[in-house]
Amino acid sequence: MNGASKVTMNDPIVKTVYCTGSPYKIGFTHGSSVSAEVHHNVDMYTYFFGETAKITWQQARERAVTRFLPTIERQWPEIIDEMRGIAEGAGGGLTLEDIVTLNVRTEIAFTNYTDGCTSLGQSGGGKMFLAQNWDMIPELQEGMVLLHIKPQGSEIALRFLGEAGIVGKIGMNSAGFGLCMNALRSAALNPSNMPVHVMSRRLLQYATSYDAAVAIIREFGLASSINYVLADKSGKFADIECSPVGTFLIRPENGFVAHSNHFYGLGRPSTLKDHPAADSLTRLARIRELSEDDIRHQVDTTFKTLRSRLSDEQGSPPAICRSVPPGAKGIDRIITLGTILMELTSCTGQATIGRPCEDLPIVDWSF
Repeated sequence: MNGASKVTMNDPIVKTVYCTGSPYKIGFTHGSSVSAEVHHNVDMYTYFFGETAKITWQQARERAVTRFLPTIERQWPEIIDEMRGIAEGAGGGLTLEDIVTLNVRTEIAFTNYTDGCTSLGQSGGGKMFLAQNWDMIPELQEGMVLLHIKPQGSEIALRFLGEAGIVGKIGMNSAGFGLCMNALRSAALNPSNMPVHVMSRRLLQYATSYDAAVAIIREFGLASSINYVLADKSGKFADIECSPVGTFLIRPENGFVAHSNHFYGLGRPSTLKDHPAADSLTRLARIRELSEDDIRHQVDTTFKTLRSRLSDEQGSPPAICRSVPPGAKGIDRIITLGTILMELTSCTGQATIGRPCEDLPIVDWSF
């Protein structure tokens, strides 16, 4: 596989997996390389489904198989082959149905609960940046993985920071397209549309531009709500809040667009209810303030300056760089698990596992 990945500090605390070949082979390499992490994520989401949706893993599997598996098989049968490969590679009795359940965890749990993420897209100086913190319960950090995938017969390679056993998340491809994603809590659900993590993978594997990504979203629709910051190497970018009842565009202003975990795009119908945590509003206001300050003071946009914004702790513990609130229990123990930075014109990126406001290993990569 073309491209390079290096560690600029100490050894990274995230496994990096290179997968190529047929869908099944990609999945088998994924599953066998991070078997312990796949099983860990099954355990964590068993707990998470119990806390958020009040159902067991077996009940979650039944929902996944009856509501979402037929749609995925109809819309993209090859990704089912990959999920089957993940299950067989991970072993330990895992089945295709278990991996499908992991991949529809948003549709099962996040209609009842939302995590905390802060995303940013910014252009300028001939460069196009995407940046994001991913916040979730601390235990999920042990199941994170950096996946580098080159599908057989495709000229496009893709790389994303994700969760072992899940086929797509936050990343970019060698065509110079990338995405960030933020959870949105809404009860709206349409199992006839594509689940959000499968959609993220579809975009990374097939979108060569912002416009191509928008066309894919329109073609397949979203099974539940998710926010995307989409961008390409030409510098075209925007934020799109997606839901089963429509999409809502947020255009860049002053060269950037930012998002957290609540709807704020225009045109959302009153029937699409939003249930954000209060800190989603304050994190969005703060990342905007920091971005405007950098622009006003003519600070060059670089991985270093973006990381500085994502390291902000104002309003801690539920800050942009989030820490666990004192006395928090269960699913209220949200913390920043990782940061991903991408520059699409050069097809380069960085990932950090942990809170970016701390001194952490930085993993660089390029196509």
